[in-house]
Amino acid sequence: MILKLALRLLPLLLLPVPFLLRDQLHLLTPGHQLLLNTLPWLLALMVMLLAIGFKHGRILLLSLHFACAATLLHATADAGPDNPASYVLLVLLSLFWPLGQVVLLLLPERGLLSRSGMLRCGCLIVIYLVPGLIWLGSPQLLTQLLPHLPLALLNFIAPGLALPTAAFWWNLLLLLPICLLRLRRQPVDTLATAALSFAFLISLSQPGQPLLNSGYHLLAQLLLIGALIHHGYGMAFIDTLTGIPGRRALEHYLIGPGRHYSIAMLDIDHFKKFNDRYGHDIGDQVLRMVASQLNLVRGGGRLFRYGGEEFTIVFKRRSEQEAFDALEQVRQRVADYPMKIRDQNRPEDDQSGRNQRGSNSSDTSIVKVTISIGVCQNKAGETPREVIKRADQALYLAKERGRNCTQAGNNKPAAKRRKSRTDFARA
Repeated sequence: MILKLALRLLPLLLLPVPFLLRDQLHLLTPGHQLLLNTLPWLLALMVMLLAIGFKHGRILLLSLHFACAATLLHATADAGPDNPASYVLLVLLSLFWPLGQVVLLLLPERGLLSRSGMLRCGCLIVIYLVPGLIWLGSPQLLTQLLPHLPLALLNFIAPGLALPTAAFWWNLLLLLPICLLRLRRQPVDTLATAALSFAFLISLSQPGQPLLNSGYHLLAQLLLIGALIHHGYGMAFIDTLTGIPGRRALEHYLIGPGRHYSIAMLDIDHFKKFNDRYGHDIGDQVLRMVASQLNLVRGGGRLFRYGGEEFTIVFKRRSEQEAFDALEQVRQRVADYPMKIRDQNRPEDDQSGRNQRGSNSSDTSIVKVTISIGVCQNKAGETPREVIKRADQALYLAKERGRNCTQAGNNKPAAKRRKSRTDFARA
């Protein structure tokens, strides 16, 4: 848990690195400075190509958004913020940046090569291209905007407020509520958005240091590559329905299981009958509920979805008896969990459904879901696949002995089954 939290917070922890190295950046040779200025664009191109391959439009747009902003920051670095046109451009950039980040975070995923995806990319480029061309060709047009900028209102509220400070509070005002709302649903994209925003603000606060801006552009693209790797890992190893590692992750996990380990195979009892009676949507809810309860297993067990209604738990450096005790606890937890099933005739309208629920509690029924478990410890010279096969045989024996029990591979008698009148298998 601590390692997972550290990995998620890594983008924010890396943000001070370019700033702390800003004095050393000027000591680079001209060739290395050219490389530092060029590498972020190559990485941005790589991010966009990978995002197209992974069909992840948000990462592509975030990369394009930062690249466009970094271009304007780099272009105004030579003129400096004292130039009126450059100052106006920086103010416009600081005002638009958080708006763009919020929109990109809230937009649903769409096909990158679809009309919607192309339109999003085109709009983002045009929004940055127009002020950039005006700054190059007719800077006096930007200068004329100086008296009408919203920054005057900020200065009125807090006299003497500097541009980076105003930009910070503007970003915080817009991004913080959205990031807090989306953090649970989209943790990786949300943290990437927050990290990129902080990187942009630090670059904005150092307008006369193009090398530092390039350093933060490089860091931003590296963070997006990390986000793509995380998404790729999820696509390959995480089961989308239950949110736990799948069978491919199990195969990789068992490449080096160690000298002593135990493997348990678990199966939901009468799951096919349950699907036939209540429907596949309720069946999916059962799978998610069982996965959430099994994920609480103790004893160092690692949960995987083997396929269908079958799960696998691997206990490294645990004997069969130690695994057996932990499995009995989690089996009982699943059996005691009250699964609420809504009446199929319940009204679709939420208000009507609430009225019916308030007047009559018969619109839901409670059933109990049970699981059967087979567990085996490895023997000398035995492969993990052979241990899984023996655990599967123990699972089959648990089914024969009445289900809702745990069967050890050493033929230890199965734990006594607790009967329940609300067991859906008897309903």
